[in-house]
Amino acid sequence: MQPLRREPMSRPGVTLPGTVRPAEAKELARRAERAGCDAVWVLDVRRDPYLIAAAALDATISRSPTVTATTAWDLSVWSGGRFVLGLGSQVGPTLAARFGVVADHVGPRMLDYVAAVRACFRAFAQGSGGYEGAFYNISRPALQPGGEPDVVPPPIYVAAVNPFMATIAGRCADGLAAHSFITERYLEEVLRPAFERGLDTGVAASTRPILLQLVVAPDRASAARQMSFYTVPGYRRVLDHAGHGGAADRVIEAARDGRRAQARQIIEETFLDLLSVTTIDQLPQAVRRWSRHCDRLSLGVPWFGLDHVEQLRAAHALLDAVESLSPQDGGGSV
Repeated sequence: MQPLRREPMSRPGVTLPGTVRPAEAKELARRAERAGCDAVWVLDVRRDPYLIAAAALDATISRSPTVTATTAWDLSVWSGGRFVLGLGSQVGPTLAARFGVVADHVGPRMLDYVAAVRACFRAFAQGSGGYEGAFYNISRPALQPGGEPDVVPPPIYVAAVNPFMATIAGRCADGLAAHSFITERYLEEVLRPAFERGLDTGVAASTRPILLQLVVAPDRASAARQMSFYTVPGYRRVLDHAGHGGAADRVIEAARDGRRAQARQIIEETFLDLLSVTTIDQLPQAVRRWSRHCDRLSLGVPWFGLDHVEQLRAAHALLDAVESLSPQDGGGSV
C-alpha cells in the first residue's frame, strides 16, 4: 500500500459538533480561523447544517435539488465562494429512522440529484433554465428573472463508504468525502480506485480532492464508543477488508442486544487503531499518518454518547491542540 499524497498539507480543517448552536458555531469558527484551519465543516446529524454553516460563515470573512441548490448558492454568495456542498445517501436504516423514507436506486438517484443541483446553479447564473432527469424534473428553478453570472457555483463533494458510491462520486462530484470508519488500506486499495474509475477520460485524479474525516476523541473509550455507532452491516465491508469481519459481527450483535460496553471493548481490542480516529494526545502523529492519504483532512470530535456540553468542551480542547500543531506535524503555515 502506497499513499498517493506527497505534498505537505495545510493545517487541517475542523468539523463542528453535531449539537452545536449558532452562537457556539460562530465562536468555534472564529477560533478555527485564528488557528489557520483550512475549513470548517458542518455535519447533518442534529441541527440544520445550512443554518449552522451560515452562522459559521457569518463569523468569518428531504430536500429537493432546488432547495439544496438555492441554499448552497446563497451560502456561496455570502461566503465569497468559500462554501462546499456535501451530499451523501446515508444508509437505509438511518433514512427510515430519521426521514421516514425508503432507500431506493441510491446510486442513480444521487447522479440525478447532483445533475439537478448543477442545472439549478446554471439557471441561477443565467436567469433561466431547467432540468429533466430520471428522478427529478425542475422546469423553473429561477422563479424571478435575472441571472447572477458573477457567483461562484459551490463545488460538490459526495460521500462514500462502499466502492459503488465512490464510483458514483467520481462520475458526478468535484470531490469525494471519505468516512472516518475507514482503514488506510481500504482507502488506498478500494475507495480511491473506485473513485478514479468514475472519472471521465482525461480528468486528472489530482483535480478531484479526497476529504477525510479524522475523529479526535478525549480518550480511547470515547473513540471506541463512536466507532461502535458506525459498526453496522452497511459498513462491514471495511472490516472484512481488514480481516476483522468476525469482530464486526460480534460488535453488531452486542450493540443489538444492548451490550454497549462489550461492543466498545471488542473495538478497542481488535480494530480501533486501524480506523481514522485518534485521541487528542496523539493528534500530531495521527495528522501526519492520515494526511498522506487525502487532500483535505477534517478533524471532528465524537458525538455518540457525549452530551452537548461534553461535545463543546471537546471541540475547544481540539482547537487548543490544533493551534499548537507545527508544520512538521501537518499544521501547515499559518
